[in-house]
Amino acid sequence: MSLGTKKGIKRRSFLRGAGTFISLPVLEYFMPVAIAAPLPKRVVYCYMPNGGKWKPSATGSGFPLEMPLQDLAAVKDYVTVISGLQLGPAKSTINGDHSRALTAFLSGRTPQFPGPNVTTTIDITLAQTLSAGSRVANLCLAGEEHAAAESGYTADYQSCLSWLGGASPNPRDVDPAVVFDRIFGADTAADQKGQRAVRQAAGKSILDAVLTEANSLNRVIGASDRYRLKEYLQAVRDLESRMSIVPTETCPTGKRPATGVAYETRVKLFYDLIYHALACGVTNVATFLLASESTNQSYDFIGIPGSHHDISHDSSDAGYAKIAKIVAWHVGQFSAFCQRLKATPELGGNMLDNSVLMMGGGLGDGAHHKHDEIPVFIVGKSGGAIRGGQHLNFEGQAFCNLHVAVANALGVTMTQFGDSTGGLSLG
Repeated sequence: MSLGTKKGIKRRSFLRGAGTFISLPVLEYFMPVAIAAPLPKRVVYCYMPNGGKWKPSATGSGFPLEMPLQDLAAVKDYVTVISGLQLGPAKSTINGDHSRALTAFLSGRTPQFPGPNVTTTIDITLAQTLSAGSRVANLCLAGEEHAAAESGYTADYQSCLSWLGGASPNPRDVDPAVVFDRIFGADTAADQKGQRAVRQAAGKSILDAVLTEANSLNRVIGASDRYRLKEYLQAVRDLESRMSIVPTETCPTGKRPATGVAYETRVKLFYDLIYHALACGVTNVATFLLASESTNQSYDFIGIPGSHHDISHDSSDAGYAKIAKIVAWHVGQFSAFCQRLKATPELGGNMLDNSVLMMGGGLGDGAHHKHDEIPVFIVGKSGGAIRGGQHLNFEGQAFCNLHVAVANALGVTMTQFGDSTGGLSLG
């Protein structure tokens, strides 16, 4: 990267070092070039399995953030809770509600039995426009590796949120270390392997390898940019340290200790990684399957031991209270991610101003396998196209109407998707 002139420097610039590079955040130094193009629009879809309920007790801008949404308070002005939607393609007279719930959520169509056969999901469609020119078209993450087959359906239907179409699920990453290399490393698997070998042989982190060029950049940027670059690089080093990417005495050269981290740690790391991928311009689209449908994940770390799936079938007050606590934990992690975007300046605003982050699930009531009143909310304003700070009730409308509305808010013209019958007014 030439640091003596701004000519030709693009928004997605890099710091390069021996065998590696990392992307840079938006800096004021690059503003004249960045302003020539519109700010990037970003979308993230996070899916919660096994059902949940969170319909606020009032609509409009005065809606309360009640359990399990209370942790969204810090970004309430950006929150749009949407109730009353139904996921029609997930409904059927045969068993397999979990499989249909997950696959229909982003595809808008009933998956073929026994499968796999799913239409292209909305994230893939949007990535063609939003991530054009990005190094990664769509970051696809999952909190678990596999899921069991359900009622004769293929197991892929319970473990894959994003689909390329037909029998091809979007390859998903379940290892934070692999995702780290994709974001901060080279474009090819061979280059990534070479980077790791160089760093491991030298006992250095990615930041050590690019330190010389970082120092050169510091000499030509202003004080506010120097502060932001220092803060950003420290965040990368902190993340690198938490993931144990750097070899130590307890981490022999060649091993990847980040694999096998506890579930709660993996979820937090993935939100860190999505944030960095968006902030660096590596991609503008991401999906995160928090856990497979019918997951037996235990939440003993918040005092809810036992199988998540089994708990979701307990229709007693105690059972619903446990599910609410699990949902609240996930909402809390999601809220922390949203707050990071809000705290990141971006040319007169912040990253959350130009993003749409969706959290939801395909089951409104896990105990009864209902696909009506499915839980969903979005955070972000997409450049002002979405008002935020409100609870909207669209009783009986198709969930895919929300997909159409979000696509148009992101600047991707769309009139129909899945079983949609129109769009929703989010302004």
